[in-house]
Amino acid sequence: MNILTIIVFIYLFIISIIDLKHQEIPSVILTGMLFVISVVNINNMIYGVLSFIIAYLLYEADFIGGVADIKIMVIIGLMLSTLSNFLIYVFILLLFGTIWKITLKYILKNRQDFAFIPCLFFVYLFMVLNIIQ
Repeated sequence: MNILTIIVFIYLFIISIIDLKHQEIPSVILTGMLFVISVVNINNMIYGVLSFIIAYLLYEADFIGGVADIKIMVIIGLMLSTLSNFLIYVFILLLFGTIWKITLKYILKNRQDFAFIPCLFFVYLFMVLNIIQ
């Protein structure tokens, strides 16, 4: 596990807490980290672009709630280095995301707004523990 993986892990943990408490993240924090990760992991740019496409489609399908979710998904995609890791990421994202949405909608009695970034944090945690070296 390299230092960048640990930094992104801590970053996503902090952003998840902010999202749970305030349900909005300052754009400059997300865009800054997105820029740094894209510069450092330029070789993984294809997975960042593919992550953006998947994130945008999920946003349009009302699966995720906002631009912050899209940026976090792209950051995670930029941390991937192989197509198989990317495909696993998409599968785990859809699985965890569906479970997260169903659970929160059931617990919160169909409330429309809820934090999705903690789900993305758990997806990244799963990826780090099982795939990302």
